[in-house]
Amino acid sequence: MSKVKKILKNKKIQAFMLSFFVGLIVNLPNTILGGGIFSLIADLNVQEIPFNMYVNEAIKNGNVLWTWSNELGSNFIGTFSFYNLFSPFNIIGYIFPSDWFKYLLGPIFILKYAVAGLTSYMFIERYVKNKNYALIGSLLYAFSGFQLSNTLFYHFHDVVAFFPLMLYGLDRLIYDNKKGVFLISCTLCLFTNWFFFVGEVVFAVIYFLIKVITKDYKVTFKKFLQILFEGFVGVGIAAIALIPTIYFTLGNPRLTGGWTLRDMIIYNDRGIYLGIIKSFILPAEPMNPRAILYPSYFNSLDIYLPLFGIVFIIPYIIKNKKSWVTLLLITSIIFMFIPILNNIFFALRDTYYARWFYMPILIMSLASALTLDKEYKIRSGVIGTIIGYILFMCGFIYGTRTLNQIVFNKTYLIYMIIGSVASLIIVMLINIIKNKNIRIITYILSIVIFTGIWGNYMIYTYKRNSFKTYDYYVTYLDYEDNGKFDNTRTNGSAYCEFNYGYVDYTNNIKSFNSNINGSNFKFYWSIDYFRGVSTNIDPDDKPLNDYLGVKYIIDCGGNELEKIGYKYDSEISNTKVYYNPNYKEFGFALNDYILNSDFEKLSLDKKKKTLNNKIILNNKQIKKYKHLFNNVKPKYKYNNFKFIKNGFSSNIYSNKETLAIYTIPYDKGWTATIDGKKVKIEDVDNGMMAIKLNKGKNNIKFNYVPQGLKEGIIISILSLIIFVYYSLKKHV
Repeated sequence: MSKVKKILKNKKIQAFMLSFFVGLIVNLPNTILGGGIFSLIADLNVQEIPFNMYVNEAIKNGNVLWTWSNELGSNFIGTFSFYNLFSPFNIIGYIFPSDWFKYLLGPIFILKYAVAGLTSYMFIERYVKNKNYALIGSLLYAFSGFQLSNTLFYHFHDVVAFFPLMLYGLDRLIYDNKKGVFLISCTLCLFTNWFFFVGEVVFAVIYFLIKVITKDYKVTFKKFLQILFEGFVGVGIAAIALIPTIYFTLGNPRLTGGWTLRDMIIYNDRGIYLGIIKSFILPAEPMNPRAILYPSYFNSLDIYLPLFGIVFIIPYIIKNKKSWVTLLLITSIIFMFIPILNNIFFALRDTYYARWFYMPILIMSLASALTLDKEYKIRSGVIGTIIGYILFMCGFIYGTRTLNQIVFNKTYLIYMIIGSVASLIIVMLINIIKNKNIRIITYILSIVIFTGIWGNYMIYTYKRNSFKTYDYYVTYLDYEDNGKFDNTRTNGSAYCEFNYGYVDYTNNIKSFNSNINGSNFKFYWSIDYFRGVSTNIDPDDKPLNDYLGVKYIIDCGGNELEKIGYKYDSEISNTKVYYNPNYKEFGFALNDYILNSDFEKLSLDKKKKTLNNKIILNNKQIKKYKHLFNNVKPKYKYNNFKFIKNGFSSNIYSNKETLAIYTIPYDKGWTATIDGKKVKIEDVDNGMMAIKLNKGKNNIKFNYVPQGLKEGIIISILSLIIFVYYSLKKHV
């Protein structure tokens, strides 16, 4: 019993349990009312749940190099590393059957809150004398507006949970000469999410430099080398995930973009400035539907510390103008307001994101804890909050849009204002309590109550004022084709959800995923199709569906597909299935070609028709294969295609030598053999694959190994050996 009491008195345990309890309050009502399933809308339902279920199954089946369920097919590691493929929280889910994930999501969500509370406490406790204030700071971080707003993005919470360990590890290495913590934190953060890790490294560098400038860090050259060593080895251990992802990502043109000098300095959308100000002083709102400035906005523009806002941050800044905390906060705010600096955290992409705000939120939580610990008067914080209200209102007046164009949910906005003003009054009242212990307990209880109420109201709003479990789970997650779509490609009609392929483990091209193979973009751009984060090729676009080998159309209502040329086939899970008699089989052959530059000059309609009649080649390919295109048309006695683990097989009997076209994204990770002999894979049709067939039987096999995987494995093993040796040595 005494051991239990001792454990419960441990502040780290308290931080974990406190955030776990608050996470329970926020998530449990929705989970119960959802019949054990925590669900929202859009991304959480259509991406996070099916992705995790699919990945779970794929790992257990060994399909961990190539996925057929991501649109036309894609690199498995590159596709899912952004969705936390290697995150410890995801690994917990892999232990259980894949179908359990929809029930595990709620509990794992709560666990993420608890870990965020623990790690932020570990970072903050060093700087405060009264560790109870570190507990308060951990709550502010774990349940900030960023966290509540990003409930839609389940995988963001993993990143928030582990980030404090990077700064904690750096502190331990420099202040305490504790080896390995920083190294492990780098490995953990990188494995969790490579994209966010890039921004975390940038923030850690700024953190380090400011601490050196303010002389909080006293770093010798030897210590500096040790920091670099731990950082590089930490990254090296995760190379098995990083290197293949880098190769994959470099082929994704969504990363590229052009900056003008004006764009670097000024946001074209003035709403961003108002949004930043609002995020400091008003409680968080859902990304969709949004209350103010935008009807929907998915760039994570929320900061608000629960109950506290900026009330305790301003007094600290005023009292400690030269503190590293103050300089880091001011630097962060400057970065928020200048586009090019803001996007340093996202590899200088020219698309606006606020998805790095959780990093300064950690420092804001620390500043709030320090103000409490040092018992600074909060008058300046109250005044600063009121000034924030005024600035925000002035932004309204200055804006060119009318009130009706800027307010989209008056009820939610009113509640935001009431919540903020009420929080300000409550904080002022609690602050005058003389008994310190009672004041601390009251602060904690008030934060818990505020977060519980506001968190549940956000979920309520996210679900568009309904706690019902959507029919989505009946017609979507329970969708089973009973093998009908094996080794075929399908598409979904307008009313169908995205990502059916992940649900029934088939190749469905209606995809909602930020990460697809770069060759897909090359192909889509060649036919003037803009692809952002989703692919939605309408069944009405029959020539394109024919070319892409769409054998079946899943119709969820509202279409007259028979008039277009599809034939009714069957019914599955309340959806109709239509057969496409004109689909191109994988490995089809054509007897004519067109030069790439000539294809580019065609109209859009002619391009799509041409794809079904001519293969698109470059000059070098035409010289090499021109002799194959003659008066004898290619005909197949048979063409047997099959998806296999991390590749595909294709048995074709051809009447002549010809080029077999596979509408599968070209990737340098592919290798192909015919009858066991390696053959060259050609990049044709602006991003698809083709190989030269022999006359007669062709036993074809394509295998996929991501570029950089072998190198990544070697680097990871060597780095792990170095880490073990380093950990066992007393000196570097």
